[in-house]
This record gives sequence, structure tokens and C-alpha cells, in this order.
Amino acid sequence: MDPPLPDELSAWCERYLRLAVAGVRSPAVAAKIALHLQRFTDFFTARYGHDRIAACIHRDVLAWQSYLRDEQHFAPATVNNHLAALSAFTTWVHAQDPRRFARGDPAKGIPELGLPPLEPRALDIDQIRSLKNLCDRLERFHQRTGRRIATTTPPPIRATGRPWRDRAIVFVLLSTGLRREELVRLNLDQLEPNTSDALRAARRARLTRVRGKGQTERRVFLSADARAALADYLDRERGRDADETAKALFLSAAGLPARAADGRLSPRAINLILEQIGRWHDAEMRDPARQISPLRPHDLRHTFAFQLARATGADAYELERRLGHRSQRYIQRYTNPPEPIAAGYIEGF
Repeated sequence: MDPPLPDELSAWCERYLRLAVAGVRSPAVAAKIALHLQRFTDFFTARYGHDRIAACIHRDVLAWQSYLRDEQHFAPATVNNHLAALSAFTTWVHAQDPRRFARGDPAKGIPELGLPPLEPRALDIDQIRSLKNLCDRLERFHQRTGRRIATTTPPPIRATGRPWRDRAIVFVLLSTGLRREELVRLNLDQLEPNTSDALRAARRARLTRVRGKGQTERRVFLSADARAALADYLDRERGRDADETAKALFLSAAGLPARAADGRLSPRAINLILEQIGRWHDAEMRDPARQISPLRPHDLRHTFAFQLARATGADAYELERRLGHRSQRYIQRYTNPPEPIAAGYIEGF
């Protein structure tokens, strides 16, 4: 039997994590809970100069909630996660020792912060058009510069520049709505057909066995633009970075110091590629309304989903099949139009 604990938040947190969290929650979740409780302990100690658990009251939890929102500028969902971790802890303490808190469970009855409306950030038709236009000219943005290079026609591409790969990534995301993790996990044998000649001749192509969340699998279809972009990538670049063991569809440039052993791109690399493309795109745009930075993988997923919802009449079953999402809350998010498009609906009223 554990000995009685001193009247200290830190001591009670340690016992709670050991008895009620470790081995019950996953290591990643347990680490988050520990972080949230440590943040509250630090806040409480700074507030009073001690961490006596008996002194913790309802007002302190409300003050911490406001502190996370107003001074730490955490998003409402993040604040709510912190409050949930603290509430589970105080509920456990109150069950172990109903007299430990001087005025009862201090987190009981505190409401969560309201979440902002689920507005997708999808590109409109004009933005999609200009993004594709830039991607068709990506070679120019990857060319080497300098006085000696300027005399070369055309200037060579930087050693690690992969414009055809990056173009294919954008077009595949736009035509499939894949998550970035799903994209980097793709292997060449999941592409049907998977040769450049067959892709150019095909009237239909697809990606099979796409692994999503919850061990789910689905197939997705590729647009004509995506088929052509993949054919160009297979023809012009993938062979430079692939050896006989390479399985990944999209590969990092050979010679990169941080390249993975199997050559596969990382999810973070997808973010960096899209962010750079977004900056190049916006540098050509005089109209702020047509700018797209920061361009993120989920923006292209939302764009695909909104276009699919329009094409299918918001068929929830088809959205579930192609997006790999079963949460109705998120399906609804994708079928709601982005704000500029919604505003346009009533322009003529």
C-alpha cells in the first residue's frame, strides 16, 4: 500500500500518472497528460508560491483556462485538451480522498471553450488554375542562377531540385485528396498502370490499397492532369533517385544528407515543398484574394473534397469512400463551401 501523500500537487500528479495513466493510455497520450498537468502545477505554483493541493479551488482552474487562451494563445481545442487532462486528474484525486480539496473538485462544472466553426480552407477555381499554371512551369523556379550560369541555355536545374516530382505531388493531391502521410507511404506498385507510356495512353488510372486512419484501405482515381504529371515524373526524374530496391513512388533527391535509407520522402518534406510552391505562386499574384500561402497538404485535401461534394451532390457515402473519413463532423466540414464561395452564392439576391 502506498504511504499517505503530502499536500502537494506534484506528489499527487506523480501518483496519478503512475497508477491511473501509465499502462492504461498509450505512451504518447501519457506524455501529453503529464505535460498538461505539469503546466497547471507550474501555473499554480507561480500564482501562490506553493503547490498545496488543498488550496486549489474552482477559481484557479478558471484562471488557468483564461491564461492558456489569452496569454499563451493556445487554440480553443488545445485549451480544452488541457482542461480535460486536469479534470480527469482532479476527479481521480477527489475519489481517492474526498476531503483533499478544501472546496470540492475544482475542475467540476467548468465548461469547455467554444470551438470555431468548421470552415474548410479550399482553393477556388481561379486559384486552382493559377496553381496548376505555376506547377507546369516549375522547372524555371528550380534553375540555377549566377553570372556563369546565365550564359547557358537553358540554365541547368539545381542538383537537388525535383520540379517534375513536385508537380506530380501537387496534381495527385488535388485529384485524390490524400493526406500527406498517405502520400508518402505510396509505393510504385500501388499505381495502376505504373509506367509512363501506359499512364499517357490510359483513360483511367488509380492508386490502390491506400492506407488511411484506423487500418482502413481504399482506392482513389487520378485525373488526366495527375496521370500526365506522374508520367512526366517517372520519365524524367524518378529513375535518377531510385535503385533496384526502391519501392516508394515519391523519392527524395539522391545525395541529400538527410535522405532516408529507403529514399522515401518524409511528411515534413511535403509541407516544405508546398510552402515553397505557395510562395512562388503568390509572388506572381497582384490580387491578394488570389494568393494561397501558406499552402498546406490539407488545403489540397479540402479542395478535392469540396469539388467532389459538388460533383456528387454531397453524397456522404462517396465522400467516405474517397476521403477515408467516417466522422460525419468532418464530412460536413468538407461539404460546407469556403467562405468566399458561400458569399458568392448570395451576391445576386
